[in-house]
Amino acid sequence: MLQLQKYTKNFNKVVVLLTISDVFAWGPYFVISTLAGIYLAGKLGSNAIEFIGVGTAIYYFTRALTQIPIGYITDKIKKDKDDIYFLIGGIILMGIPYILYPLISQPWHYYILQLIFGLGASLNLSTWRKLFAMNIDYGREGKQYGFYETIISLSTVILSAIIGLVANLGDIYFDWVMICSGILMMAGSIWVVLIFTAKKRKTNHILKT
Repeated sequence: MLQLQKYTKNFNKVVVLLTISDVFAWGPYFVISTLAGIYLAGKLGSNAIEFIGVGTAIYYFTRALTQIPIGYITDKIKKDKDDIYFLIGGIILMGIPYILYPLISQPWHYYILQLIFGLGASLNLSTWRKLFAMNIDYGREGKQYGFYETIISLSTVILSAIIGLVANLGDIYFDWVMICSGILMMAGSIWVVLIFTAKKRKTNHILKT
């Protein structure tokens, strides 16, 4: 126990919390995105591939349109409360579309959900990367990025197995996989809120210039 405490004492709390938030926010997405074509084919019919292509374009266009303005806003505001709040909002917006996926019956439903997800992803990516980069420990960058990648990879392994098995049971189970994935993604915001408890985080001590 003492050895475990000694080992974990040196963990960067912000890095750990941001890593766990990504497990929740992006872990389900990495798995669901590979199954979305199969799922939407049952909702949108034979032209699902075309609709998914348009929806993907909407998602990336929304990201391209909003990331620079979001980055500009967060750079203008000193310290990190805005980054944390934006990240929380982004994670929630990312989860909402998956909760609503079972209600899709028309292509435009899917397009709107992709727009919402794109905005959420923009809020997430711009602020998460900024918080992670500014709080990472100098001289330990490799270990901490390695820690992040290891945790994300292992969690994706587990989620892939569980989601694949459950979704294969039938359409109603596939619907619940989508809903639960959305809830799980939104739960990632809880870990971001806990960043406020890390009083010694570097981004909390940036002085106005």
